[in-house]
Amino acid sequence: MGFLVLQEQDRTGHVATEKERAEAKKHSWVRIPRFGYTPSERLRFVLSGGQQHQASEWADAPGRPLEDQLAEIAQEVTLRGEAAERRRQEEAEAARQQRIRWEVAMKEARVRYAETYRVRHFEAQEAAWRHATRLADYVSAVGTGSRPHHPIAALTFTQVIARPAASNHA
Repeated sequence: MGFLVLQEQDRTGHVATEKERAEAKKHSWVRIPRFGYTPSERLRFVLSGGQQHQASEWADAPGRPLEDQLAEIAQEVTLRGEAAERRRQEEAEAARQQRIRWEVAMKEARVRYAETYRVRHFEAQEAAWRHATRLADYVSAVGTGSRPHHPIAALTFTQVIARPAASNHA
């Protein structure tokens, strides 16, 4: 919040001086002002910023000097300050609520991630178990002596397992 204290000016008709008339005659762009301004004894108080409640400007007036309006000015400053404090508290509360919502969302996301991870892990274990079961069934079928239809099927399980290890050491 800011404020200005200004001295008001009186506007009067301007009487051109001899010098102004000579300059205007000499240069076409020179204009003689129609009015003159002189400082007055009156003051104006301007309050800026914040939420206006009653007024933003007070000035000396006939029968009502600015000094008599100081209570109104002080009340306006107080009201704007209280409004600013309420707004600050509301913004702080909104930020707090936003942080709480974010924390809840993060907690829920962590739970969903953990559940998804467990499901994927169990699915991978189940796929590995099914693959091992199929291999065990195959090895069992080969070991029972059933007639193999493929030359690799005639190899025993230990031969199949030992074969790659032996080729790696050669």
